[in-house]
Amino acid sequence: MQRITTMIVCAAAMVATPAMADEPYAIPPSGMTETYFPMRVVDASDHLANKCLDAGWTMVSSTETVVVCEVPMSFGSRLLSALAAPRYSTPPRQYFRFNMAGIRGNTRVQATAWQETQTAFGQNQRTDLASNNYHNSVMNFFESVGGIYPPGTQFPNHAMPGSAFEFVKEPVEGIEVTELTPGGAFERAGIVPGDVVTRLARERTKNLGDLLDGLHKAIRAETYEVEFQRGGETMKVGVAREFRPAVTEPLPEPMEEVVEAAPATMVAPMSVADELAKFAKLRDDGIISAEEFEAAKLRLLAD
Repeated sequence: MQRITTMIVCAAAMVATPAMADEPYAIPPSGMTETYFPMRVVDASDHLANKCLDAGWTMVSSTETVVVCEVPMSFGSRLLSALAAPRYSTPPRQYFRFNMAGIRGNTRVQATAWQETQTAFGQNQRTDLASNNYHNSVMNFFESVGGIYPPGTQFPNHAMPGSAFEFVKEPVEGIEVTELTPGGAFERAGIVPGDVVTRLARERTKNLGDLLDGLHKAIRAETYEVEFQRGGETMKVGVAREFRPAVTEPLPEPMEEVVEAAPATMVAPMSVADELAKFAKLRDDGIISAEEFEAAKLRLLAD
């Protein structure tokens, strides 16, 4: 099983700002914005709903197969959307919808998104989101909540540094290296946990969009430059370009549900008197004849 790791982008869910290199990071075979969770559909729905709330998003609706959240927009995205909207309208609002379906004991989750504005006349205007920037934002969210890339997913548009990151403001603004992949590109270049990367392939690294932009530019040559701070000193190193290999491992096998057997109920045997009463009622109700009653009576008394 190949789980979406935090070896490329930060673990915290966020909405990326537009980047110049607006290229999709993870490309599933379907071409859709999707992931898999190794759990039942109802459990995946609850899991996603809770993670949306944990990310600070607003829950709009939640059922066993669909979760809809309102996602805060970055200032830049909100400004661009407002400029494109009618003059007299409300600020744009952004929504993510997660559709779930069971497949071989796992749950397949596909995401769609849209923006809404309301005009002065009360009309809602909806614009579907289908940009690579949106795709990367949602795939990053899936990554942070334990999603699994489907087999055949490829990563052709970005370099793989082999590091987990955390965005920080202090002591400088950038991405702090929190973990290294043994033998990965960053480790071989001499970068260590605690270093704060401020530029990658000459791109500033203030947010997820910047990071993906830099990782995209890093594929243009066999090596790329990384600028970082260590102990208050600015340093630069050349890093060998590497690509993340395509996912080849199959989805995990479904877990067998353990069904506990109901406790056995002890039934007390009927006494001879109870049996005779039962047959007597059958006789009185006309279900058996008097002769059949007498035969049953003799059989019970003989036992």
